[in-house]
Amino acid sequence: MLGFLRKLQYGARVFLASRYGEPQTIDVAGYPTQVMHGGKGEPFVYLHSTLGESIRWLPFHQAFANKYEVLAPTHPGFNDSPAHEGIDTIEDLAFHYVQMFDALGWDQVILGGVSLGGWIAAEFAVRWPERIKKLWIADAPGLNVPETPLPDLFRVMQHREAMRRLLFHDPDGPMASLLMGSEPDEATLIRGYRNLAGLAKLMWKRPYDPKLASRLRRVTCPTLLLWGADDKLVPPAYGEAYRKHLPHAEWKTIPGSGHLPMFEKEREFVDAIMQFATRPG
Repeated sequence: MLGFLRKLQYGARVFLASRYGEPQTIDVAGYPTQVMHGGKGEPFVYLHSTLGESIRWLPFHQAFANKYEVLAPTHPGFNDSPAHEGIDTIEDLAFHYVQMFDALGWDQVILGGVSLGGWIAAEFAVRWPERIKKLWIADAPGLNVPETPLPDLFRVMQHREAMRRLLFHDPDGPMASLLMGSEPDEATLIRGYRNLAGLAKLMWKRPYDPKLASRLRRVTCPTLLLWGADDKLVPPAYGEAYRKHLPHAEWKTIPGSGHLPMFEKEREFVDAIMQFATRPG
């Protein structure tokens, strides 16, 4: 393993980037944040959904790490990252991540995320557009689409079969059963409720940002809007709303995918992002 490591010195802290993703902790303004980190190349940041998928290094993380230095942080209050008393809005998370990039010495990154992570990426990009080389947003809320209201995730969460039907194109398929089985172990249940509590803190009173739409014009970098064609939780209408305010953005849907394309259609998800990220310009 040592042959795959390189040391990046930032002040008094040594950050290790491995060829294969490893869990590490970054101090962000005095608050420890869990990350998965691996690969070499330009910085590529993956922001996770409410599912908290960045708790481990997954095949799609590795696919990105074959080309880039990938950072997959866990949002404060999710998985094993301690809650931050000063973070209770999506905007707060955007500021958390700019402080993280500052700590790492990263002036510019390829930034994107799925669902909640995509919303955070959008909020970051409108505040610090110069820090984003390329932006991708997948199946993300954040905008108000009154004709297509979001389902009540907090109510549906109590019923795992209903959750599978909300999140997946094929709720009876092997991936849905693997991720949302009818008899989860205790650790999975505890983590799921912890992540839902983290989401409630961010979205319970404010399920969208009323200022985001008018601010999206600040985003001038190449942008990809990527949606599961059968997303029932955050339907493609939300992607179309982002597209309205990001007219330069590339729009792509993934047939046969629901809200979690990185699992249900992993190859198509990775291919779409890699083709976008590696394209000149």
